[in-house]
Amino acid sequence: MLTVLVAGSGAAKAPSTMKDLTFLTRDECVNTPDMLANLDDALKALHWPTDYQFVNIDKLPGTDVRTGYPTPTLLYKGHDIFGMPVPKRPYDIPS
Repeated sequence: MLTVLVAGSGAAKAPSTMKDLTFLTRDECVNTPDMLANLDDALKALHWPTDYQFVNIDKLPGTDVRTGYPTPTLLYKGHDIFGMPVPKRPYDIPS
């Protein structure tokens, strides 16, 4: 997943911050621990900072577009790193 960010950046220099990277999850998401560990491992292997945003979408207002993403999802500058389109209302909320 981070190879997308590396390849897309065109730069070999490590970024000073990863604040444009947002990890989306929700309470009880079974895939979050593995994806979070993989993300942290990848950033550390690249010697990149791990100061990305961590957002629990269960805590966001229902009008926030990020509540429509499945979890876990990784956004870079507000866009899914795998090209998933921005969710449209009404959002599918898992039961």
